[in-house]
Amino acid sequence: MRAVIIDDVSLARASLRADIEDYCPGIEVVGEAEGVISGMKLIKQIKPDIIFLDIHLTDGEGFDILELLQDIQGDVIFTTA
Repeated sequence: MRAVIIDDVSLARASLRADIEDYCPGIEVVGEAEGVISGMKLIKQIKPDIIFLDIHLTDGEGFDILELLQDIQGDVIFTTA
């Protein structure tokens, strides 16, 4: 399964990526983004199976991505501090 991580905190992205690599051998992180706009572009480009999505982002909320991309095919897992 291909996954993307969308979080505005680089250390949080790195930590989540490391956990996925260590504990989820069937999941490959194929991209990262830090905000709503960059996250939407990434999702449209990659079409991931799983989206790890932070709630508070630099330019909005994770929920904004869900509203703007209503045709998301992958599963969404919310992550937050």
